[in-house]
Amino acid sequence: MFIILLQQMLTMLSLIIFGFILIKRKVLDADGTKQISTLLSMYVMPASMIASFNDAFDFDRLKLFGWAIIAALLTITSRILLNHFVFDKEDRTAKYGVTFPNSGFFGIPIVTALIGIQGIFFMSAYIMCNNILQWTYGRALISGDRSSMSIRKVFSNPGMIGATIGLILYIIPLPLPAFMWKAVDSIAALNTSLAMIIIGSFLANSDLKAIFTNRTSYKASLMRLVITPILAIIIIKLLPINNSEVELVMTIASVAPSAANTAILGRVFGGNYEYGARIVVLSSLFSILTIPFMLQFATFIYAL
Repeated sequence: MFIILLQQMLTMLSLIIFGFILIKRKVLDADGTKQISTLLSMYVMPASMIASFNDAFDFDRLKLFGWAIIAALLTITSRILLNHFVFDKEDRTAKYGVTFPNSGFFGIPIVTALIGIQGIFFMSAYIMCNNILQWTYGRALISGDRSSMSIRKVFSNPGMIGATIGLILYIIPLPLPAFMWKAVDSIAALNTSLAMIIIGSFLANSDLKAIFTNRTSYKASLMRLVITPILAIIIIKLLPINNSEVELVMTIASVAPSAANTAILGRVFGGNYEYGARIVVLSSLFSILTIPFMLQFATFIYAL
């Protein structure tokens, strides 16, 4: 597994560098990256989630989906609690970056490489929980205003819509023609390339000196990539899941770098956008090194 994962991480790094070059050579500009981000978040990632539900209904697998939801909620809320003891009250951006991983853009490519498209079935459970908490607790955290929590956004965001459509198709199988599933699979296949190009654009548009000289960004990245994943692995180990695929997918979701929304929502809701972007870029770069080792550590713990 380690070799396959390392190859996948190097592939993702190559695509990040490609995105960096596209920006620096002015092949892509701010409008182009915005359009790619919209395409990725509004259509490609939901397509990946829908495609993962294209399988025969299995009640036992549906129960495991429920355990994935429980694991997701427990691991995310554990980070919320831990952040209160680690970061200052006003360091809302770092708390957000540590709490919410980039489970969609980073997690889906890794799950696909290690397990296959069917593994995104359980990743969808994590993304649903992640989205719910991002648009309620996360939005209030970034803005500093609890009244800004958006219940409507919980149910209208693309990740939730994609997971809901996929789950409905799984529970109540509809005789969709093969060409439609193939089209969805083709759209889903764009996820890795587009996501890494966007991360590369973040890197190209950032002040590299500021990224690598900000101590708090290192602290947030350490929490996001090492400390909270270890906590998540312990929680997953203690749950009676008894399924290696679910355990692996939940772990992949937990070891991913900080969500891009750490920067994006900062700009929209009055947080520190530049600080958020530094955390996203720094954690994304370091994750190329930390993810293979954290997953090896998780494999060792789950085997005990």
